[in-house]
Amino acid sequence: MNSERAVADRFALDDLLTAYAVAIDTDQVTELTRLATADAVFDYQSSGGPRGSVADAQQWLEKSLQMVPVRAHLIVNRRFDIHGDTAVAEAHFFNPMSVRIPGQKGDMWNPGGGYYSVNFRRTDKGWRISELVMLQTWRVAVAVHTAGKAGDGHHAS
Repeated sequence: MNSERAVADRFALDDLLTAYAVAIDTDQVTELTRLATADAVFDYQSSGGPRGSVADAQQWLEKSLQMVPVRAHLIVNRRFDIHGDTAVAEAHFFNPMSVRIPGQKGDMWNPGGGYYSVNFRRTDKGWRISELVMLQTWRVAVAVHTAGKAGDGHHAS
């Protein structure tokens, strides 16, 4: 049976992964500083990004996400292994998104998915990400015409 601390840790780690996904999807990559340890490593090499510090990750995400106007980053099938003040998670991700292509009208529908391998460390401020490795295993691109945003005069029929 799980102890109360183990259950609380599991919820805290789950909340941390959710906060990470929300930070990416809402253009709040500065939140990574709060979510990670000072010496954390983020590895986005499988999607063309860097392996580096929190600052490296933030810089790359701020630049690359400018071309991704629509995203809904879902982290699912989370498995946690908690050992005292450290933990590991393996989780799938699905990222439905659209991408702006310079010189092209409309956006490219570009969903993808893969896995995260995440190490956590308990700090005096609670659990924090100490390493996050994204392994993108698939991505597709489909040309679509995107409708306007709600309230721009377009109406559903």
